[in-house]
This record gives sequence, structure tokens and C-alpha cells, in this order.
Amino acid sequence: MNKLKLQCAVLCALFFVALTSAYAFVDEAHDYAMEAATPYVEQGYTVREDYWNGEVESGQKLAVRHQLFKGNEYAFWLGTANEDCELELAVFDSKGQPVHMERKTGKFTCSVRVNPPATGTYTVVFSVKSKKERGVTWALAYGYR
Repeated sequence: MNKLKLQCAVLCALFFVALTSAYAFVDEAHDYAMEAATPYVEQGYTVREDYWNGEVESGQKLAVRHQLFKGNEYAFWLGTANEDCELELAVFDSKGQPVHMERKTGKFTCSVRVNPPATGTYTVVFSVKSKKERGVTWALAYGYR
């Protein structure tokens, strides 16, 4: 009976360590996104606490629909923990027209700045393409002023 409890405890500990490691890896992508946000915060942007993240097949495009308000200026920051990746990030209006004003890229990040011409739902489209790895991590955060 004690041997069974010990095996269960070891399995639970291994599961917890594996889960913690995977979560930390995804958080690293968020860390890079927040690093890209730093210059914007210095310019008066407020970073929202909520963000999107996950792991996706290299090069696969993802989309997030988000409400933007005319009169506010927004910035979206995409980060990855994978090295040697190409990051794409763009914001489109309801008619599929690009609305981003400025795009910056870094080693692990890409950011765009948006001044929406009207209040409405916009689509943020992004991808992370790796030359070496099939799966890549990503995190998308945003802020406004």
C-alpha cells in the first residue's frame, strides 16, 4: 500500500513539474511581448493585463477579433520564445483593409501601432514562422493610450 502511495506521489510530482515547465515556456513568449511594450509604456500606453498565448504550428496564421474605440491609440505586441523566427502581425478593419500605422520587429518580437478610424471590431492577424521547429510558442498583448 505504501509503495502505491509513493508511486502516485512521484507521478503527481512529475506531472506538476512537466506542467510547470510548459507553462513557463509560454510565459517566456509573454515576457518578450512585454519587453517590446516597454518603449510604448514610456510613451504613455497602458498595458492590459489580459493577453492571448499558446503554441501553434510554425507559419500558421491566427486571428483575434478585438473591439477598438475611435480616439484611442492601440499597440499590439507579439512575442515568441523560439529563436530565428519570422513574425507577422497586422490589424484589419471589418472590410479587410489594413489599419496599422507603424510596424517594428525585434529578434523575438513584432509590434504594430493602430489608430482606429472608427469604433468597431477589428481583426489582429499574426503568425510565427520558424525555419527549425515545427511548433512555436507565441503571446499577443496589447495596450492603449
